[in-house]
Amino acid sequence: MSKVKKLMILGALSVVMIMSGCEKADQISPKSEETFPSGALKAAAGGVTTANGWYETEEIYYILSGLEEGVTKKGENDLYIIGGDRKYQANVAEFIPGEPGYSPHWNVNLVNTAEGIFLADILASPYVSTHYPETLFDDVQDILDAEAAGLVTIVKPGVVVLCPVISEEGAEAPGNKELSEDFPPFPETF
Repeated sequence: MSKVKKLMILGALSVVMIMSGCEKADQISPKSEETFPSGALKAAAGGVTTANGWYETEEIYYILSGLEEGVTKKGENDLYIIGGDRKYQANVAEFIPGEPGYSPHWNVNLVNTAEGIFLADILASPYVSTHYPETLFDDVQDILDAEAAGLVTIVKPGVVVLCPVISEEGAEAPGNKELSEDFPPFPETF
């Protein structure tokens, strides 16, 4: 792995670690792992940090509860961060409540351009979001297909974050802090 890629991974992990100081896990409702018919969790009590993300071309919302100390992998649920944690777009989740494999414990995967590949190469591929022009990827399968095509690399740094999925109403509940959904444009490589 190149020195630049290692520095990018370290930078992304630093962002995740900084993010982890936002909220403590004990501020999450004890019902945060229950699944409800709507496919989203009940609204969180006010006072948590929330973020948007993507799942199979749909926007989702979740609570940022931080890193899980001493855990390098937990369950099946993976979270893909594109070029860094919410650096150029919202993160992409593999599973949501109601699906086998869903857990609020997400294994972090860092996605970067493959060596010798540029943003234009990815934009010319069939794997980019066709629903949201500001988003490069909005589905895990597209990310995995882009990796198989040699367009991106995926690194599993051994980091797990606790991020229960909630409804949009829960994310926007009074007292919650919503992270910005405005991102800078992607650079030629990330």
